[in-house]
Amino acid sequence: MTQQARPKPSIPLTADAFADHQETAVYWLASSTILLNSYGTNILMDPTLMFLHDDDQESMVSEVLDDDQIDYMKFLVRPPIFASELPRLDAVLLTHADVDHMGPRSIEALAAKGNIFHGTPYVGRILREQGVAEEQIVTHGIGERFQINDITVETTEADHPWQKFFPEVYDYVYKPEDCCGFKFYCRDCVIWNPGDSLLLNSHFHHQDADLIFMDYSEDPTACHFGQKDAVLLSNYYSDQDIIMYHWGFYDAPTVGWCSADPEVIRPQIVRPQRFRVLTPGEKFVVFSLPKTKCYQSVATRPI
Repeated sequence: MTQQARPKPSIPLTADAFADHQETAVYWLASSTILLNSYGTNILMDPTLMFLHDDDQESMVSEVLDDDQIDYMKFLVRPPIFASELPRLDAVLLTHADVDHMGPRSIEALAAKGNIFHGTPYVGRILREQGVAEEQIVTHGIGERFQINDITVETTEADHPWQKFFPEVYDYVYKPEDCCGFKFYCRDCVIWNPGDSLLLNSHFHHQDADLIFMDYSEDPTACHFGQKDAVLLSNYYSDQDIIMYHWGFYDAPTVGWCSADPEVIRPQIVRPQRFRVLTPGEKFVVFSLPKTKCYQSVATRPI
């Protein structure tokens, strides 16, 4: 049997996680799902926080379809909170419209509470198709900045055209303007979530980040960074804290985009003490970090 790395059992999220503690903190909640709480402003990214059926939780079947779009993937661990249990948030941000970033039952539950969703115009189109009201959808172009209370958010470039490898299943391939990352300029730190993407030159222009979420999955047809480029980028930003995400949540040991192993990645990281592997629901307080010159290899860094 193929072994798969998995996180520790989730730490249940309570109301305290959404309170104002006069700090900026993040929580990894599921494969690609992140909660940011900066001085009481709560932003959720890429929610997949529901079982397929509320009355069949023991089977651990999630709302996320597998690559064949036929069967639903099973959770390896329970989420620390379900979308239906979340309070109303200040914003829900969506990097792109893949079902493992935009779970349909999560979207439904969050929309029912009046949450406002932010994403690219393509994400907005899919939200409308899922029944989200127009007044709850805000769309942004790449490189645009917008405010969520006192947090300035910037959409960053991404390229995620994975559908091109499956022309018999998909008749639309993501364009660069369909997907994005998000960069958060908080009161006391800068946080960057690149989203799902191939490695781009622009990804080397975020030296002001204090914390970066990094996906080390290895699957050429998924159009993610891939392990080699994710390690390259992690080591280029040698002063930044790195939180590994997009791993270990779905029971799919042969599916590259969700089965990276942190113990394989850690030895490859420069200054590995900054490489963070969180338990789902674990609080991580973010600080502004002193920066030195970024590590780089002239032979491998894009110009």
